[in-house]
Amino acid sequence: MWALGWAGAEPIAVVTAVAKPQLDGILVEWGAPERIAIVAGGDRVGLRGAFAGDADHEADVYLMWDATHIYVAVAVVDDIIDVGQIAPGENEWRGPSGERKDMMFYHDHLKVFLRGPERPLGHNLWLAPAEGTPYMWGGIQRGKISERLPVAVGGTLRDGAYTYEMAIPWTWLAFHPRSDMVLDALFLLPDSDAPGQEMRKKVRQSNKWIWWQGKVQLTGHPPGLKEPLKAAVLEEIAAKSREIVVPEVAPKPVPEPVVTEPVSEPPATAPAETAAVAEDAPVAETAVAVAGQEQAAPSVAALRSSLNRRLLAREQAVPPAPDWVRALNDDRGVSPAQVDSLYYRLTRTLRRLTAENINTRTDGLVMDMAEYAGTWRAQAQRFLQKLLANIIADGEHLQPRIAVAAAAAGVDGDKAERLVWALCRQTLDVYEDGKVALSESLLDRARRRAKLSADETRALLVALARAGE
Repeated sequence: MWALGWAGAEPIAVVTAVAKPQLDGILVEWGAPERIAIVAGGDRVGLRGAFAGDADHEADVYLMWDATHIYVAVAVVDDIIDVGQIAPGENEWRGPSGERKDMMFYHDHLKVFLRGPERPLGHNLWLAPAEGTPYMWGGIQRGKISERLPVAVGGTLRDGAYTYEMAIPWTWLAFHPRSDMVLDALFLLPDSDAPGQEMRKKVRQSNKWIWWQGKVQLTGHPPGLKEPLKAAVLEEIAAKSREIVVPEVAPKPVPEPVVTEPVSEPPATAPAETAAVAEDAPVAETAVAVAGQEQAAPSVAALRSSLNRRLLAREQAVPPAPDWVRALNDDRGVSPAQVDSLYYRLTRTLRRLTAENINTRTDGLVMDMAEYAGTWRAQAQRFLQKLLANIIADGEHLQPRIAVAAAAAGVDGDKAERLVWALCRQTLDVYEDGKVALSESLLDRARRRAKLSADETRALLVALARAGE
């Protein structure tokens, strides 16, 4: 019944990608797509098991496309993350009483399903959370599944949150995209809250999963999109190919096979038997290393240590932040080098977003800064809020740069200052209220208050970005 109820719902619009997203798990470029919220009670959302609210598990999905790929981004907030790497074909668990369970539903995973119009079968992808490159496998329904896929993927894994970004080629999905095409889609997320427990103990507990199922529609016309050949042209090509006459060629004589005595080989040495492991032994002691596969996900402490090591490698390359920026930091957990990295990443990202005219999310900007500097998201957001508050209260640090940019863009200097202050004020309000906003909407409201046109605003932002180089 739920499938029939959702069948008539309006498809979710899949917008064209302005530029190919960087598949790093930092959702900076995903401001334009429509949000698909996967929460209990949501539109076209089904679930199994008991969820304790948004703090327990909440997910957002975003879609974009171009002539070569469909792009999928997923952000998940989860109070307890349970990572398990399960190879394809090894997901069936058999209990001592003969029961069978799919282990994919007893760890945190993401399943993506896409099917083209009038296609009997679609393609599945399974992903496990990870920092860097999530473990992934998939394939066509009822077909061979594999870890070796032409799908590019990146992700982040933090305390209480993880993300995915993926680029799925149209060639792998085996159909040609076109504007207004409608696809069937499913996004499913098992949520396990029992990390480190044995499967037999997990099975005794109740598991849960949540999914969104519906239709998505490609919108716009991306550059480079070619129209597929018409049916009449294909039929003409087929008819011409049938007219081709292949001359008969006499086969070459096959020499008589030479029979030789088989050479007996010594039997292979039988592998030594492994010692039996008690059924109730700890998981850490019974884990088996698989060659070529990444093992259990590192702890949060290990991830933080890894980020800090990367930060130390950047200290020589990142220029020091201005003294007034360093003076804003009152968090003992954030080092001066991390302040430099936060400020450097913020300015660099804003330049890239301006140059490529990318619409971003305010939370994605914070995630990008935290990832680069090796801080927690709360620390990066606090730094950004203090920076915005300082600019609003005392903007003398930026006034010379704004004046230079206004002159270069041919914009009135007072209007340019009003634009910057209004944009900072609105952005700070979003962070203080715990909300999420799109840069495009914030900028549009700010330019209206400054009484600037869209073209004037664009020229001013480009000049500001260049003035900071």
